[in-house]
Amino acid sequence: KQWYQRRVRGSLLTGLIADWLGRKWLATGFLLMTGLVNCSAALLSSYDTFIIFRAIEGFCIGGLTVTFYPLLIEYIGAGARNLANVVAQCGYGMGMAFLCFAASYITSWRAVVIATSAHLFFVALLLISNIPESPRFLLKNKKADEAKQVVKIMASWNKVDLPDEFEIIQTDEPCEQERAWKLFTYSRYTCSATVAQMFIWFTAALYFFALSFNMNDVLGNPYLNLAVTGVMEVMINVCSYFFIDRIGRRWCMLVSFVLCGISVGICRFLPHENLHYTHFSVKTFWVIFGRAVGGFIYSLVYLYSAEIFATTVRSSGLGLCVFAAQISSLIAPFVIVINADNANVVYTILFLFCIVAFLAAWILPETANVPLPSTVAEMDAMKYQNYSIFTENSPLITGDVLQGNKDKEGYLAE
Repeated sequence: KQWYQRRVRGSLLTGLIADWLGRKWLATGFLLMTGLVNCSAALLSSYDTFIIFRAIEGFCIGGLTVTFYPLLIEYIGAGARNLANVVAQCGYGMGMAFLCFAASYITSWRAVVIATSAHLFFVALLLISNIPESPRFLLKNKKADEAKQVVKIMASWNKVDLPDEFEIIQTDEPCEQERAWKLFTYSRYTCSATVAQMFIWFTAALYFFALSFNMNDVLGNPYLNLAVTGVMEVMINVCSYFFIDRIGRRWCMLVSFVLCGISVGICRFLPHENLHYTHFSVKTFWVIFGRAVGGFIYSLVYLYSAEIFATTVRSSGLGLCVFAAQISSLIAPFVIVINADNANVVYTILFLFCIVAFLAAWILPETANVPLPSTVAEMDAMKYQNYSIFTENSPLITGDVLQGNKDKEGYLAE
């Protein structure tokens, strides 16, 4: 409970700070702190001190979530963001499978914590020495010269020769620093899109963790079942690379919520007492399948939300979404208690949440092959981006639309 509470606070506070101070050094600091706190907690003998260290770790994990992912996405062009997300999220699935393997074969929990935390120091050193600050963040904070140096570094990594006269030119005045509350006050659309994303994150986390905590209720070894879902997440994410750009993020999310609803709906109507082996096998399949699809949604929302929120409020917006997700993570452990009394209630609740999340995802814009919005005004203009799912290229947001010089019909005509 303490861990999730501090993660909620970490995601909210760090999201606001990251949009003000930057992504790189906050992410580096949280990586080092997480590794140090975890390894220290494994050596403690006092339970009270251990709880304090776990609370600090939760805060750091919440901060990592809303700093590292925007740093990753803001480097990548529209055509490669899907690949970057697949690689990042495959790491999560493989980490889940490795954790199950370590927990099943290493008898000491202290050794498990150290084995799964010591590598963070190495990752932090790589981040310090090889990854510069986000050029988008630098440009939006009137640091064009520093952004130019970052682009040169990126060009050298990709073996691209920039012309000698290469310059980063700001075509308009650098925008003022925007705060998170502008997402709710700028327009009805930005407010509804933000609330819809928060609810989608809430549902994705509730579904993901509820089924994860419910692995003891299905057939087989719970460690093996959870490891299998991690491997399935990797397979689903790899397969998604080949169609997520073509049919779009929005439709992938809509179809995924339908599959999740079907999974828990079938489990809802299966008997839960004196199960026949066939019923037990069917339930096990649908729980593992639903948990894997839920993991895919949980990975997709990172990419989808990062592409919807503007650069000026991207970390803040993700902080709000992670806040909503961690609220549901606080609720998810009670699934075990409810499931002991009446398992049908759990699956019914998850089914209803999937329906509402489907409706919430319906109002969001498509972001495949679309440039990242830089300001909240550009984010608001994305309401025109609900194009057909098999369109090769999405329409680009023009400056005239952002400035209000053209109406929707004129924009679509152009």
